[in-house]
Amino acid sequence: MAAASAPTSSALSEAQFIRRVFIVVGILALVAALYLLSDLLLLVFGAVLVAVTLRAIAAPIARETSLGQRFSLLAAGLGVVALLGGIAYWFGAQISDQLVALFDKLPAAAEAASQRVPFLAMPVSDLVKGSSIGGLLAGAFTWGKAVAGSVATVVLMVIAGIYIAINPGIYRRGFVMLFPKRVQPQVSDTLTQAGAALRLWLGAQLLAMIMVGVMIGGGLALIGVPSALGLGFVAGVLEFIPYLGPILSAVPALLIASTQSWEMVGWTLLLFIVVQQVENNIILPLVTGRAVDLPPAVGLLAVVAIGILFGPLGLLLAYPLAIVIDVAVRRLYVREMLGEKVAIAGEKSKGA
Repeated sequence: MAAASAPTSSALSEAQFIRRVFIVVGILALVAALYLLSDLLLLVFGAVLVAVTLRAIAAPIARETSLGQRFSLLAAGLGVVALLGGIAYWFGAQISDQLVALFDKLPAAAEAASQRVPFLAMPVSDLVKGSSIGGLLAGAFTWGKAVAGSVATVVLMVIAGIYIAINPGIYRRGFVMLFPKRVQPQVSDTLTQAGAALRLWLGAQLLAMIMVGVMIGGGLALIGVPSALGLGFVAGVLEFIPYLGPILSAVPALLIASTQSWEMVGWTLLLFIVVQQVENNIILPLVTGRAVDLPPAVGLLAVVAIGILFGPLGLLLAYPLAIVIDVAVRRLYVREMLGEKVAIAGEKSKGA
């Protein structure tokens, strides 16, 4: 009997080994497929952000009026369109003219700066050779043109976001059903907390974009930097990318200021530093209470890593994606698997 059981045990061991190999291969294939489909997945995530934004705007409308959910969403969408249309009507022509003038001046400003500072005359490819992070920063300027010209991508993201906002439950249930039943409640709670964290961050970030754009544009105009309104607009838009956005927006401002005088370069640099301190220590804490703050090093590395891996769209969506990953890790791994007590963004409103 013992002799007969040995082959059976060996066969079971081989079967278990083969099964584990197939599991590992399947996981690797899934990771590879996700990477190949990263643009599509980032587009989906962008659509989710649009849906979260629309529903966050529609929620107080539905609460304070007799409008239903769908009419509140319609009112929110029309309100956003009206706001953007009003900005374009009042400031669009001036901002457009200044942006055109800004892009016309930047090559000459960069050339002048390279002549004054020999280090800047070194080709960018030499400065960043062998450095993925350097390549990310250097490539951000060429990416900017590509991102700005990706109208079709933005339109598709907005349309998909509207569909998700109209009936989010069907997409949420479909996603939750991809997981085993025993963990579906935890996954559902994680989605709820991630949505709350994203709403907090989006509200703070949109306010920060407006205030930073106004402060930078007004400050540059006050100290006499040309194309101040256009530079303020660029600073406001790039503020959506935490950590790297302010650095990227400061570069063209400093280049333009260098065509005037080194004293103006100093004032421009001081302005950007002061505005960032006001944003980090006053604006964001007042709006979010630091409820969705990632540790600075983690946030910075997440933005850089996702930007390197997934390009311009990844860089644009890196920080909100990092927030979602942070919520998922804290909720599903640290709390559920390790049993540790940990604060999770989005739970403060529930008193958790």
